[in-house]
Amino acid sequence: MRIRMVGIDHSKASLEYREAFSFTKAGIKEAINEIKQRFHVKGCILLSTCNRTELWISQCNNGELNMVSPYDMLCQIKQIDTSLYKEYFVERDDKQAVDHLLQVVCGFDSKIFGEDQIISQVREALQMSRECGCADVILEKVFQTALSAGKKVKTEVRMTKVNRSTASDTINKLKSALGDLKGVSCLVIGNGQMGKLVVNMLVSCGASVSMTLRRKLHGRDEQESIVPDKCRMVPYDDRILQIKGKKVIISATLSPHFTLRLEDVKDYFKEPYPNLSGDWAGDQKYYLFDLAVPRDIDPEIGKLPYVELFDIDSMNNEEAQEENAEQVRLAMSILEEYQRELEKWFEFRHHVPKIQEIVELVSEDAVQRLVSKTPEFQHRISGNSVGAVEDAVKKAASKLIYGLREQLPQELWSQCLEALHKSADRETLKH
Repeated sequence: MRIRMVGIDHSKASLEYREAFSFTKAGIKEAINEIKQRFHVKGCILLSTCNRTELWISQCNNGELNMVSPYDMLCQIKQIDTSLYKEYFVERDDKQAVDHLLQVVCGFDSKIFGEDQIISQVREALQMSRECGCADVILEKVFQTALSAGKKVKTEVRMTKVNRSTASDTINKLKSALGDLKGVSCLVIGNGQMGKLVVNMLVSCGASVSMTLRRKLHGRDEQESIVPDKCRMVPYDDRILQIKGKKVIISATLSPHFTLRLEDVKDYFKEPYPNLSGDWAGDQKYYLFDLAVPRDIDPEIGKLPYVELFDIDSMNNEEAQEENAEQVRLAMSILEEYQRELEKWFEFRHHVPKIQEIVELVSEDAVQRLVSKTPEFQHRISGNSVGAVEDAVKKAASKLIYGLREQLPQELWSQCLEALHKSADRETLKH
């Protein structure tokens, strides 16, 4: 297959280490463009989520795998000493890499087992690579197949005991600590996908929710955004002032810097949180959730006496895979079908040079027949017309030959293509 990947994730690395290799969307595009140009790879995709960062590359332009490892590529892009983090990374090649991606898309390697968000994250990584011209035919096929497999698993396999997102796990932790969330005052910093998920869940539980509204990067106008129903929107720049009176604070932005720093907020958490009557009875903590990578909330805030701070690594569901053993078995049987499909596709690609030769011979023969058998049209046929005929013949021939992949047993591919090549190369066909 000639594909390679390297990844760091929650299973081997703490949040502190994963932060060092996290990327914003803009950073992903800059990185894959640089990797493709600097290391001469044909394809490059970079997946960066809260739980993982993975770099995928395909063969170099000379048809060989680059001698520089994907891990070294990542470190060079991040300007990080390669000796510091290698033990936290896993490198995989070809089939091993494909098997890994299929399970990732199904959420089997996620911090929250079986979560759905990873599908959209993988799809977005592929789309960004396309936009940058970095998604070659090999990585395109691998990622598209993985996405199709993940979608089928999500449709046909019901893992009902699994929390399906970090947002839902956040709500479950709050319910466990507070019980009924009705009337609980909450501030959500960040109105991206994760922020909106959390807000909608909080509102459905009856919480009183405020959410920060982003501003455009250029200018001072508020950015157009879908405002969740029954949610009060506040300016992002007022987030510190909005902390007062909030029992729950959730931050989920793409900022490379802390949205809440200890020196800015410590005065708001000096005393325990009052209940609705103004007394100090009952639960007196402030609950803070940092759902971002890199982290949004200064970890020092979590050391304050009345604060309980959860980061992305606090979201846990270790029992889920065991509880869903039968569903996992069904899912793996589905993934095996897609694995076989990919293996068949890659095996057929070995014959592509032979197929291209056949297509060229057939199109050459067709053009010669057109010109030699219709002399009355020779002076009326333009170069553009000849080119159009060649393209049409090539497409028709390619359709027929590539169709053999589905119509013939795999063991007959070589024999059939060799026979077609000999037939197309016969000079007698051109006269």
